[in-house]
Amino acid sequence: MIGKRESIYLDLLRSLAALTVVIGHAASEFPLPHIYIWGHEAVIAFFVLSGYVICNVADTRETDARRFIVARLARLWSVLVPAMVLTLACDYAGRNFGHPAAYAHVPVNHLLIRVGAVLVFLSETWVSIQPLSNGVVWSLCAEFWYYMIFAAWVFTPPGRLRLALVASACALAGHKALLLLPIWLMGVALQRWRPLRRLGPRTAAAVSAGSFVIIAAILLSGISLPLTHMMEGWVGPWIYRQLAQARIFWFDWVLGALFTAHLAGARVVMARVPLERIAGPVRACAGVSFAAYLFHVPLLDFAAAFLPPDQGWLAIALTLLVIATLGRLAERSKSSWRRALDAFSRSPMTKSFLVLFFKKEQPASS
Repeated sequence: MIGKRESIYLDLLRSLAALTVVIGHAASEFPLPHIYIWGHEAVIAFFVLSGYVICNVADTRETDARRFIVARLARLWSVLVPAMVLTLACDYAGRNFGHPAAYAHVPVNHLLIRVGAVLVFLSETWVSIQPLSNGVVWSLCAEFWYYMIFAAWVFTPPGRLRLALVASACALAGHKALLLLPIWLMGVALQRWRPLRRLGPRTAAAVSAGSFVIIAAILLSGISLPLTHMMEGWVGPWIYRQLAQARIFWFDWVLGALFTAHLAGARVVMARVPLERIAGPVRACAGVSFAAYLFHVPLLDFAAAFLPPDQGWLAIALTLLVIATLGRLAERSKSSWRRALDAFSRSPMTKSFLVLFFKKEQPASS
């Protein structure tokens, strides 16, 4: 069970990771001196956080397949659908009324395939299909299949059916998602592995601080760039391109393990810190962090189509303002999505399907 203070700390980390991604992509669009681009590393942190939180809710609230899948789809589609509408609008307006050079990297062909693939979480299944300017949704497609792999294992009785469902979910996830799956599973281990919950206060403080220092040293060293070039030399240009976001997956595993260690220690340490004092603003920022992740790239590209190159911080400010406004609206729609999906899941045909493949409602087990 995630405690109240730990939950606030997780929300703080989630908010900071989302801001890191936004600023990193802004630095790719505008010349922003002295800004580190750590967007990919922030996504690694998101994966660990996701595995931890999703496993926790499966153990405590969403303890059967129907409730689990309904909750996951409601959460994803409530923000993903508005994000794609925003992407279409921003890309069209920016390309046709702004500076077209801002969209030199954005594909425009096969529009229905690009949008449709991401809405059903298949845009990264073996072949990458970039959904217009919003390339960051690759991680969302990976996460969806992590949820399905997890659900197939947890909610299906042991046997051939469980193995078949897990294998099917893995096949649909694609090689890039599978290479990064161990990072998500580190979050699951953080929830399920009992030794990580038995750290004493001193050990927890040392683990939390030590892993944080190592992560900071790695990030500040900039070692990921030479490792990326090294990987290209090892595997060759073609395989390197196919690996895409998983091009240095083994190094991402290291970062994921370090972040998991930090969370394991922080879980004990933060229980003794009065984080309630900052709960309000932290919760508010965390509440739009998902929207910030999915909305920011089309908004930044749109800003780049109209603003001078030296107005990067203005572009960030305007992007965050739009996110704060539209993100809250998207979050409020989650309950409507959940009611609609819940009603659909209770239809006779859907219930028959779930009963066929999954266990009846009961506490989740591994």
